[in-house]
Amino acid sequence: MRLFWLSVVAALLWCSSVAANPLDEFGFGARSISLGGAATAAADDFSANYYNPAAVAEGDWLRLELGYVSSRPSLEINGQDQAVDVSEGFQGGLVVPGDVLSRRVGASVGIHLPDARVTRLRALPERQPRWVVYDNRPQRLVIAASLAIELFEDLYVGGGLTFLANTKGQVDIRGDVGALDVDKTVLISSVDVDLPAIRYPSAGVLWTPGNWRFGFAFRGEFNLAIDLGLRVTADIAETPHEDEATFAIRSRSVNLFSPRQYSLGTAYDGPGWLVSFDLQYLEWSRFPSPTARVDIELDVPGLNLTVPPVAVPRKPRFKDIVVMRFGAEYRVYDGRYVSLDVRGGYFFEPSPAPDQPSVTNFVDADKHGIAGGFGVEIHDATAVLPGPLVLDFAMQGIVLDERQYLKSDPADPVGDYAATGHVLGGAATCKFLF
Repeated sequence: MRLFWLSVVAALLWCSSVAANPLDEFGFGARSISLGGAATAAADDFSANYYNPAAVAEGDWLRLELGYVSSRPSLEINGQDQAVDVSEGFQGGLVVPGDVLSRRVGASVGIHLPDARVTRLRALPERQPRWVVYDNRPQRLVIAASLAIELFEDLYVGGGLTFLANTKGQVDIRGDVGALDVDKTVLISSVDVDLPAIRYPSAGVLWTPGNWRFGFAFRGEFNLAIDLGLRVTADIAETPHEDEATFAIRSRSVNLFSPRQYSLGTAYDGPGWLVSFDLQYLEWSRFPSPTARVDIELDVPGLNLTVPPVAVPRKPRFKDIVVMRFGAEYRVYDGRYVSLDVRGGYFFEPSPAPDQPSVTNFVDADKHGIAGGFGVEIHDATAVLPGPLVLDFAMQGIVLDERQYLKSDPADPVGDYAATGHVLGGAATCKFLF
């Protein structure tokens, strides 16, 4: 029986929570972050892998871009900080444009590499209040690759794939169990864990007539699943029936979810300034339960043992949302050797989470994001670089409105609570143009 409960605990510790990927929440690339994420029509660097793949064919320079991003959440429930993970890591990429048959083409790869953990799993019951959209989000390795081509003059189309990894594993334990003498118990275990790659698509269109820029981007939905099992098979000695007994437990959950997204963007690129606007539609209504589904089987010949059924996780009932983003950029100085751009942005993201009057406690709130930054362009930096050296810096603050969660049952073990918080972050990118 001790083996039984140890096995249950071990399997339950593998269950996980759900969140979207770090690019959805914190952005990709210092320039795009400082524009408030309003980059569907304004991206001009490796961040186009995320915001609009069509833009990777537009530029004239081969670009090597290296950077770092940091976001520090401070999210509270009833005034107590929930210790949500900090998101810090490398962001960068390579953009290679060119010409084929008098048409512009481009290829690019972008990467977000956390510097603390490549991934993280966390097991929380659905009754425990948690910031479900942020819970695992900071700890994700993201790799994106894109191709684009100019179909007609000033009209670009592109597509890409983003790569992540699922987790599927099985622990098998076989041997003999001494019912009366533990010294006669001999168990041999084996572990088989697979990390199959998953891919989700993105696509974009960019039209640049004159000073105007119009963009459309699509990002596919993905579920990063965790499927882990434990199976114990043993002959129980010193019992009337020395038949083979089995115990199996399987945990299936979605560790990471990113909703299907549609983005419309427009920008006006005037002499020395740019303004941009994005409108995004996110299908959060397809959000699956963030609580693991656990199946347990126990078969001991000769003994009438039953395992109580495990409750089926409740549906989160999230809703689709529309996000608005604004950005602006202005060149305050344009000298012979140095140019300086200043940037700012704002976005409003309503919460997809409904009220939580019953058992579940999936906490979220409306978000206001304010961003700012600057870019320094150094001309003739070295004899090696035919193009300028560009340094981009961004700061971002996300404020979550206070939200009251009221329970319909006065005897609810969690009770009513209030949730609020903020996220402070920054990013820097160094761009080498060849």
